[in-house]
Amino acid sequence: GKYTVEIAKKTDCKFVGVDIVEKFITCANTLRDESNLSENGQFLVGDMLKLSEAVKDRRFTHVLALGSLFYVHDKMAPFLENVKPHMEANSLLLIHDFSRNVPLEEVKVVMNHWRTTADTLETQNYLDIIKSAGFDNIYHSDDTAMGLKSCQWVVDVTEKIAPSDADGKSTFTFWVLRDALKARRILHNTIIARNV
Repeated sequence: GKYTVEIAKKTDCKFVGVDIVEKFITCANTLRDESNLSENGQFLVGDMLKLSEAVKDRRFTHVLALGSLFYVHDKMAPFLENVKPHMEANSLLLIHDFSRNVPLEEVKVVMNHWRTTADTLETQNYLDIIKSAGFDNIYHSDDTAMGLKSCQWVVDVTEKIAPSDADGKSTFTFWVLRDALKARRILHNTIIARNV
């Protein structure tokens, strides 16, 4: 909920956030309350593949999917079909997500660290699925350099606090992800798509 709360602080927008992990929702609602935004919205426990169960018949002008979709790359079309009825005409879907730039076998190690069974989508296939769902891809940016900097920061901090006998490359996801981003096997993307 950090991005949502920061956006609401700056714009006073109304919002609803959904996550399947109850602990994350508790933390997000605490952040919302501490930011004096209780009247602006709420964070709800729910499954992004069953959005109607959480948000009922609400409709939105903007939908953010930041860092969660790689868990459902194998269900991307159903996710988009599920989110579309909750979007106003000409509303925006903003995505921050990973894709692959190489054959699937070359990114299996990253997928194992993410603990996902979904095969990471190739970038063009990802964009085609969004377009096929009735969205216009109005913006796509390869932000791998930015993602790499963030990932490297986590690696640097972890190296300072992790036990000296920890094998970082096999234990911590961010080492594996950093190496895949450096080699451009995994790409970090920003996608803004308009609901048409």
